[in-house]
Formats: sequence, C-alpha cells, structure tokens
Amino acid sequence: MPSTAAPLDTPTPLPARLGLVAGLSAGADFLANVTVSVSSAYVRGGVSAAPEDFLWVFTLYAAAGTTAILFLDRLSRALRYRTLLMLGLVVFMAGSLLAALSESFQMLLVARVIQGLGGGPLMTVARVLVQTAVPARQRPAQLKGFMIGIIGSTSLAPWLSTHLIQAWDWHAVFVLHLVYAGAMWLACWRVLPDEVHQPRSLGQADWVAAAAFIIGTLSLIHAFEAMHYHWLDLSMLWGLLCGLAALGFLAWHLHRHPDPWFDLRRINSRRYVMGVAFYGLYYLISGALNYFTPLYLESGEGFNVETTGNIMTAASLTATLLLPIYFRAAPFLSSRRHVIATGFAVMGVTLYWLSDHVTGGTPMSTLLPAFAIKGVFPVLVAVQVAGLTFKEFQHLDFAHAYALKNVLRQLALAVGAGVGNLYWLKVSATARTDLVGQIGGLAGMAPDPALVDSAAGLGTLSRLLDQQAALISAQQCFLMLALACALGCVLILCQNALQ
Repeated sequence: MPSTAAPLDTPTPLPARLGLVAGLSAGADFLANVTVSVSSAYVRGGVSAAPEDFLWVFTLYAAAGTTAILFLDRLSRALRYRTLLMLGLVVFMAGSLLAALSESFQMLLVARVIQGLGGGPLMTVARVLVQTAVPARQRPAQLKGFMIGIIGSTSLAPWLSTHLIQAWDWHAVFVLHLVYAGAMWLACWRVLPDEVHQPRSLGQADWVAAAAFIIGTLSLIHAFEAMHYHWLDLSMLWGLLCGLAALGFLAWHLHRHPDPWFDLRRINSRRYVMGVAFYGLYYLISGALNYFTPLYLESGEGFNVETTGNIMTAASLTATLLLPIYFRAAPFLSSRRHVIATGFAVMGVTLYWLSDHVTGGTPMSTLLPAFAIKGVFPVLVAVQVAGLTFKEFQHLDFAHAYALKNVLRQLALAVGAGVGNLYWLKVSATARTDLVGQIGGLAGMAPDPALVDSAAGLGTLSRLLDQQAALISAQQCFLMLALACALGCVLILCQNALQ
C-alpha cells in the first residue's frame, strides 16, 4: 500500500509563481502534440510521407516519452527534479531544432524520438517537483498555478500554428516548439528552487526490462494508431500480441526484481485504480475527438485550416479562462463526484447538439459557442479526477503513481485516436457506398446529364459525395462520444472509491 511519509519542507521561501512555471514548462509536451496534430497535413506533405507512414511521427514520440517516464525513478536518485525538468527541456529543444531543419521523413522521425525523450517526462517531473518542493500547507495555491499553466500552454496553440504555417511553412511549427521550450528553460532557471533531495545509488541498469518496455509500448501504440489502415489484419494482430507479451513479461520481471526501476507494488490502491480508469475514459474521448474534429470542420463544413484552428482554439481558451472561476467556486462545491458527473453530462449534451448541426453550411459563429462549452470538459473532469486519485500518495509513491498515469495517458490517447480512425472510416465508407447507389439509381433522371458524363462533372459529384459522407461520419462520431460521456456520468455516480 502507498506510504504516508510526508515530503520534507523547503527551508527557504518559495516563489509565488513556482506552480505556474512548472505547469507552463510541462505544457511543452501538450503544445507539441496539439500543434503537430493540427498541422499534420502540411508536415506530411512537406516530407512526402504516406498517411500510414506518417503515423510513426506520433508513435515514436509517444513511445520515447513513455520510456523516459518510467526511467525517472532511477534518474531521480542522482538528480534533483528541477535539474531533470531543465534537462528534459534541453533535450526537447534539441529535437525541435532538428525537426525544424528536417527536409526528409527519416530525419523528422529521428527528431521526434529526441523530442519525445525530452518532452514525454515533463508533466511527471514538473508535478512531482511541486509535490516535493512545496510544503503541504502551501501546495493548494501552487497547484492552482500548475493547472493554469498546463491548460494555458495550449490555449492559442491551434490558432498560432495555423497562422505560422500560412506565414511561413510547416517548419515554423517546430520553431514554435523550440522558442517556447527555450523561454520555459529560462523561467525554470530563474524561478524554480532545488527541492530537498536525498541522492542514492542508481543501482544496476536493467536493460532487459527497458527493452521489454520499449518493444511493448512501440508495438501497442503503433497498432492502435494504425487501426485506420490495418484493422484486424495480420500485421495489426502481431503488433498487439507482441506488445501485450512484452508488457506482460515486463510486469513479471519487475515483480521479481529486488530493486526495480518501477515498483508496481507501491500503487496498488483501489482509489488509484478507479481514478486511472476515469482518466482513461477521459483521454479516450479526447483522443477520438481530437482526431475527427479537424476532419469534420475541413471535409464536412468546408472550412480552411486557419478557420479550423480558430474554432479549436475556442475550447482551450475557455478552459483557461474558466479555471480561476472554478477555483473561487470550489470551496462551495460539496462533492467532486457530482462535479465530474456534471462535466460528462455537459460534454455529452454538447456533442449531441453538434451531431444535430452537421449541415455542411453551419456558420463559424454557430459552432464557436459549442466548442467553447467543450472547454469545460478538462476543468470539470480531468482536474477533479486528479484531485481525488492522488490524495493518498506522497513523495516517492506519488512519483510512481503520477508516472504510470502519464504512461496510460499516452496509450489512451493513441487508442482513442485509433478507434476514432476506425469508426470514421467505417461510417464514411458505408455512407459513400449508399450515396453512390442512390445516384446510380437516379442517373437516368438527372436534370443535367453533363454532371455524370464529363470529367469535371464527375469530379464535382465526387467532392459532393465526399462531403456528405464526412457529414454523416461526423454525426455518428459525435453521437458515439455523447454516449461515452453518458456512460461516464452514470459510472462516476455509481462507484464509491472516488469520493
């Protein structure tokens, strides 16, 4: 069971902006994911990569990041968390610079691995630093700043990345990563203190466990992300089996090891397991929504990438602006569980409303309020689950718990995007087939025979079919996620572990 040892107090006064700087620094990881996702079409075109090959840009980043996260326990035995945070930013900057200079797909993949090694652990390191550097009585105020920093780091990311691409090209996205991480490194150097730390031996390097984890995560993440292209074919099944076998071996190996670099026995709490389950549901919904929202806005409603970025920015800005209001209202809220249920309910209703307004001509002014309401989802769900999940963990056990949570975050986002890929493609293909059949049956009654006889007419007809199929897919996907939110609302009210 988790230990109850409290972290040592810091002997010197703490900077008022410690939590905010830590959160903004961790936000480099979120910024990288959001901006590359929004600009993926431009980046893929710039390096001439096929859509299925381009998935490695996300897979390698996530696999490198999750591998680095689970080595933090070993590294923290010799280095302070402030040093680890600044070191992670330096590695992230090196990867960003290499990506900004990339002219080939292979070079970009190497850059993303380096970026992932530096960026993946940032949230874990920053949050554990706040936990260990700040006395318990001062921690609530610093955690508010941390949450504002995390959510605020991506407030303008979609808008900024799309405008940079329009002004320059896709390389500007990675220059943005470099500049942001550099600014955060300077802020860490000036603001963050060295936490009280007791160095000890690193112990023997366990390369068997490291290899098993790298193979397992790489296989699983890529298999989930590739659902769009290889649903239940032999390569996908082998990837899933290989990943599960490698992670199963890893769990067995770490259980037997006298000094494992990640000890699962420290986090066998029912509250923690339940909290991680709701984290998983939240990130599954977010991963799927992040995938098909740009497809709907661009393919269905016909917006350009710049307008799409502006609409997606509305949700991030709302979440950032809502946090201070929530902090003032929090003391008057009787039950976090009811707040989480409200968050799932509001998101479900919003998604249902969106499903009823996918017309192909819905104006931006109509969609903006819905996407702004979407911004309540992380505040009412993710923030609340975090407050309940980690209540009993402190110091070393907290580091273990938070590290595993962030590994599962990467996996849940990949699964959500993979399921979103699969469902979107399935509905779209079925809808297009039905529409083509209907047009074929009415071909003899067409008012303008040139529409189906000329190459230009066929091209126009094909684009109309693609748009209608995208609208039908969007409607079904929004409904699917609305049902997932309804399930989350019911489940959180029925359980008793998270109170």
